[in-house]
Amino acid sequence: MEIKATSKINIGLHVHHKRSDGFHNISTLFQEIDLCDTIKIIEDKKFSCTTDCGTIMEKDNFGTKAFNIMKAHYPDIPNVRISIKKTVPTNAGLGGGSSNGTAVLVGLNNLFKLELSNQKLSEMASEISSDSAFFVNGGLQFGSQRGEELDIIPNIKIPKHILLVHPGIKISTKEAFGHLKNHLLNENMDINLSQLLKELNNYSFNSKLFKNNFEMYVFETHPEIGAIKLKILDFGAKYASLSGTGSTVFGIFSSKKDLLKAQSFFSPQYSTYYVNPI
Repeated sequence: MEIKATSKINIGLHVHHKRSDGFHNISTLFQEIDLCDTIKIIEDKKFSCTTDCGTIMEKDNFGTKAFNIMKAHYPDIPNVRISIKKTVPTNAGLGGGSSNGTAVLVGLNNLFKLELSNQKLSEMASEISSDSAFFVNGGLQFGSQRGEELDIIPNIKIPKHILLVHPGIKISTKEAFGHLKNHLLNENMDINLSQLLKELNNYSFNSKLFKNNFEMYVFETHPEIGAIKLKILDFGAKYASLSGTGSTVFGIFSSKKDLLKAQSFFSPQYSTYYVNPI
């Protein structure tokens, strides 16, 4: 069985207070995009999970974690051989690993005809990572709590031309959250979802609702990433932002021509991807 594992961007990302479990509550708009990894799942005598990316150990792979979660719920399923062909860059704020884990759950559900509902798959995906549940339904969703509390946003479509610029810099999510702790008192505002959606529907991204709190830390420690955002805006993007904790910066363009000019500018130095929302 072969399955595609998509990726995501965060349109605005607000970090709120720390929870008793050590995580922070967040508010964000997840948008699924068509940059995909390819996952093959084949029944086998012995379990294995490999990628063509040498930096991911089998025991740390979210595909392995997903199989172990499914096996805990359904002990009778056979072992499988999972192979993941990576296109989505790692440590990029695009949810590639989280998506891989969810895709494995979906693949196992289909392969062994378990007939699990999306609700059940979402509950299991939440055990993989905070972002994994989003990929069960994908599309455009408002995420709260750790990111696993999700509301599907129907009938709103963002401009279809999205440029990703990935500078290959690794950002530590743990360090990024750690540096935010002194600033959270000013950022614990209630997110007016209806106002956010109204602005989104009008392609207006000017208010504080569309701010990514991690930009303060990431741009300060890596000014090169902040410069990428400013340059994307110079090329005519309606909106540009860090995705997740980075290091990918994305720009949403109304014009394909403007996007291609920007991509031509960045491509000699960075990995760039022209993607569309799903």
